[in-house]
Amino acid sequence: MILIFPVGLTERPKRLPLTIVSFTLAVATMFLAQFVFLSRQEFAPTAKEIWFEMFGYDPEKPNWWSAFTGLLVHANFSHFAVNLLGLWLFGWFVELEMGWKRFLAFASLAHFVALKAQTWFWLWQGQFEPPILVGSSAIVAFCAGAFCIRFRNVGVKWLMFYGRHWRKREFTTPVWWLAAFWLAGQFALLSYGADKTAIAHIASFAIGILTAFGFNWHNQAKLEQLERKAMKAESERHWLEAAEFWSQLAKLKTKEIFAFLAAARNFLAGGNLAMAERNFQEAIKHFLWDEKAIQEACKIALMDEVQNLSAEIVFTLAEQLERHRCYREALRLFQLSSEALDFPKSPQALLKAAELFWRLGYEDKASQCLHLFWLKYSQTHWRQEASSLAAQFRKRGER
Repeated sequence: MILIFPVGLTERPKRLPLTIVSFTLAVATMFLAQFVFLSRQEFAPTAKEIWFEMFGYDPEKPNWWSAFTGLLVHANFSHFAVNLLGLWLFGWFVELEMGWKRFLAFASLAHFVALKAQTWFWLWQGQFEPPILVGSSAIVAFCAGAFCIRFRNVGVKWLMFYGRHWRKREFTTPVWWLAAFWLAGQFALLSYGADKTAIAHIASFAIGILTAFGFNWHNQAKLEQLERKAMKAESERHWLEAAEFWSQLAKLKTKEIFAFLAAARNFLAGGNLAMAERNFQEAIKHFLWDEKAIQEACKIALMDEVQNLSAEIVFTLAEQLERHRCYREALRLFQLSSEALDFPKSPQALLKAAELFWRLGYEDKASQCLHLFWLKYSQTHWRQEASSLAAQFRKRGER
């Protein structure tokens, strides 16, 4: 015997969706009103038909307001529950990604197009007395279509019990599999009868897909997938494999400096110095680094392999870290670049190290750096800056 239960999603949005919360309350209120109305009519078969005629969308006598009220009406409890489940499963992600204003506009457009597409299909089939349309399944279909493009990496976590001793096992399947299975069912319904609303669902699903492509969500999903693969490879210590994924991500999104630095860090850890320096050069071309890029640079500064890099790259990384007040990491890099032979900026790196030592409270080490400077570089044009720095140290010491 086997029992399988869904236990959650691999990812969850961090905020509640304003539109979907409001819509859920409206649907629940309408369903409660429908139940009260039917109970007063003693659940007579004609009572539901009267309710549908009042609030459903009649393709023969369409009203603009019935297109909205028809969204809130549902045939029975299972219809009501399944639609809300689908709306929260797919729509929660889509609304927060799209924003409530755009979500409301595009979901409404998909609903209206779905109504018209279903009406035209029935006319083409020669069905001149079509049934009244109720339910929010067209909006669910729109959300499912957009979800499959943007959030194809999100999965459902399942818990399975099997065997005589009820062994337990957890596994994950992509959420888009559910949407694909549902869509295949809609195509299958077309062969069972023209009164089914499969065309409305398929049309709305297609609008969701087109909207996702219009917002470039397919590329965003690809970038996220590459980042996931890179992080997984890093966790398994497959440095060169992770570096290749980061490189691909950096090429697709050239403004993401952290991707170049992450690729360089993994190439460096994997021993490919040439590729590491190439990615460092790409990152250095951008003067303004964001927080993620600085975090990557800090990780690199603490690596033992960083001493294998060229002194110019090490010095440039140190300047970026100093600019963002990562003083300890910058200090280590300045020290490394000051020790490089035949590097024109070695005197400057040594003075930077002295300044950072003093700033961090290591006055003795700062003085040692200055003494070393006078021993090695007293005849260079940096001696005036060294004198100025020494004077600053004396003033600070007197205070």
